[in-house]
Amino acid sequence: MKKRKKINTNKLMGILFFFLLITLGTCLFLKSDFFYLKKVVINNNEYLTKEEISNLLNIEKDKNIFFYDLKNLENKVKTSSYIEDCKIKRKIPNQLIVNIKEKNIIGPLYNGKSYCYIDDRGNFIDEVKKVKDDNPEIYIKFTLNNKLIKFNNEYDKKRLITLHNNLKDENILMQIKSIDFKEKSVINMKGKTGLNICLKKDNNIEKSIIKLRKILIDLQSRKEVYGKVDLTYNNYVLYSPYYH
Repeated sequence: MKKRKKINTNKLMGILFFFLLITLGTCLFLKSDFFYLKKVVINNNEYLTKEEISNLLNIEKDKNIFFYDLKNLENKVKTSSYIEDCKIKRKIPNQLIVNIKEKNIIGPLYNGKSYCYIDDRGNFIDEVKKVKDDNPEIYIKFTLNNKLIKFNNEYDKKRLITLHNNLKDENILMQIKSIDFKEKSVINMKGKTGLNICLKKDNNIEKSIIKLRKILIDLQSRKEVYGKVDLTYNNYVLYSPYYH
């Protein structure tokens, strides 16, 4: 019959005491001001300013970064109508990194009275007093009532969303100064260089924008940036240079 090994009580107590010291030391270190929040880094914002996002977060100062409820902070940011998603992570020793994803904003839309933004589902985002200089103004008929937007023509809303998304995908949107939907069958766009563009207001907007991208590349290579591009004809494109 084998004898049971005697447990070395002193050795066991020493090990337990060592781990207790490590645990206490870790807790004291984590609670020290070494981990107190010093900086909040906000990434990927375009429409909301960093100050506006900071106001949404409403973070308490002089607090250890491990004591913040990150999920709660994320939910605060997501209360904004501009925000699609928000992820926050800690960065050792004293930072919170806030990565936001804004909705696909379309606008500013202008009806002669009000400026507003919508998302790519046509939902109202915000009424604005001041618009960003680098965004094209969009002239289209709509009414606002208690943060609800109603378009005079629902087909125009769908075509606007299609147009905006395709201009963005083809890297043309930032070249556009204004988009006019007020005519019945034609969309008129003004480029920032003085180029005027006419499109048919139909269900072939995606194909027209692909064609437009090729035309713009060709015109830029020939340094022709001032004139009229007419894509309202079925089988060909008409370019008329302006001379000044």
